Amino acid sequence: MPEHAGIVTGASSGIGLAIAQALAADGVGLCLVAAPADEERLREVAAELNAIPLACDVGEPETAERAVALTLERYGRLDRLASNAGIAYFERALDAPLEHFDHTMRVNVRGMYLMTMAATRHMAEHGGGAVVCTASTASFAGEELQAVYNASKGAVAQLARSLAVDLAPHGIRVNAVAPGWVRTPATDEFLDDAARWSKYRSRIPLDRPAEPREIAAVVRFLLSDDASYVTGSLVVADGGHTAGYRWSDWDAVERSLEPRPVRPPGAQP
Repeated sequence: MPEHAGIVTGASSGIGLAIAQALAADGVGLCLVAAPADEERLREVAAELNAIPLACDVGEPETAERAVALTLERYGRLDRLASNAGIAYFERALDAPLEHFDHTMRVNVRGMYLMTMAATRHMAEHGGGAVVCTASTASFAGEELQAVYNASKGAVAQLARSLAVDLAPHGIRVNAVAPGWVRTPATDEFLDDAARWSKYRSRIPLDRPAEPREIAAVVRFLLSDDASYVTGSLVVADGGHTAGYRWSDWDAVERSLEPRPVRPPGAQP
């Protein structure tokens, strides 16, 4: 049996896949969770990492209970959780349908809450453990065209902090990682558009997006015993995006100092 065992959600691609690979390299026994639409890819990843695949809706309570049960059945323990599953819609706030709000909150907040509570209930009765929730720089800074996503990630940050306080007496540490722009299948199209990406580059001192493995390295540390005195932290990994911005080595674009006109509803940005 491995010394540690855990669950990773959103594990079929992007940051979740990188987290799973990093933890598997450390010998952690894993149950990997992803959406039913990603089942084929999830099974491939699970086979590569000798992990348990579970393709289910994280918004359903049964998914969390099943993930915990499968982990305990194979490994006999559960002391790690990377609660990472998340989705985003890029759309104007005035045009966003209620269905997108409900879907985003179901995955990003409800799903994270359900998985975290199911896992930590077991940890509380068996010596404790560690949890890392994937938040975002959008947890504390509004990103255009992502009002609902921003709200959901604000909730994730507060959930992690609040649970860190409540679960500390049970030997459970809870932290969150807040990535900035990361190259994943969900962001490739944007990052490969030089004109669109140029609007962000000058705001990121390191002048590039993160690779998923760089975010996974933060999660790996926070879940490890090396972070034994770290709990309730929101660890920002954004290339300096929220620290400030560079200006001296960027070409300026001349434009009027007059404010932009008010945009009527429905007008293109």
